[in-house]
Amino acid sequence: MADEIAVRNDASVKNRGSKLSAEKALPSVGAEQLVRIIKGYAVASNGGQDQVNYKDVASATGLNPTVVSANNSFLTESGVITSPKYGFYVPSEEAVRFARESAWDEENAKTHLRKIVLATWYGQVTVQNFVTRSTLSEDELRRVLGIKCGASESDAKALNYIIDFLVYLGVVSEGEDGLLRRGNTDELGKQMAIHGAAPNVVLPAPAQSPDEILSVTRDGIRERANAHPGVSIALNLNLSIDELTPENAQRIRDWVALLNQQNEA
Repeated sequence: MADEIAVRNDASVKNRGSKLSAEKALPSVGAEQLVRIIKGYAVASNGGQDQVNYKDVASATGLNPTVVSANNSFLTESGVITSPKYGFYVPSEEAVRFARESAWDEENAKTHLRKIVLATWYGQVTVQNFVTRSTLSEDELRRVLGIKCGASESDAKALNYIIDFLVYLGVVSEGEDGLLRRGNTDELGKQMAIHGAAPNVVLPAPAQSPDEILSVTRDGIRERANAHPGVSIALNLNLSIDELTPENAQRIRDWVALLNQQNEA
């Protein structure tokens, strides 16, 4: 009997250990505690001057050391902190600026973190999914994020934490109807303008229909082509399954032909 119980317990341990891990690092806490950790790194590192470990940050924030440690990988992959050597971290310049300015003007201070997050995998996936849609439910955004990072159903809470972080930063906003809408992504547009990136992610305003997408994107490409003659431009259109219709395909073909004519002129 004792042997049978031991076998069952061993099988239970194996089953718990067989959980598939997501391909990306995920947070274990929501926006409030993530922000405390980020500010803690800025304080403990003396404004990014010193390398610190998770215990230093825990002391500066009052958080449990395991909470800080469990989120280091997510913050590192996000570019919020860097790890010069194993076990030690330094906050990015943007993270330090956020921590300093947030005491005076937290809303504007979020701009610094938003610049980082818009370049992350979850920031890009979020913005891309608002290119062709004006609203998303939380379930829909969680699903596309989960697919992108190879998460399992057990990672749903961690994906909710990412959405919470995006809402805090203003990358997305949540309406009274419970739906998510694209928030402030101006920083991404500025980065693209500075670095000459292709306009494959963000549009000036949330699009309501394929016609609006084509019109707004066409104008943006024409402006970039005039500003940077000779520069090739790649365009990615992110369409949902419901929008993959022959009518929309013809609209795109007509638009491309029109764009070529206008650029030649």
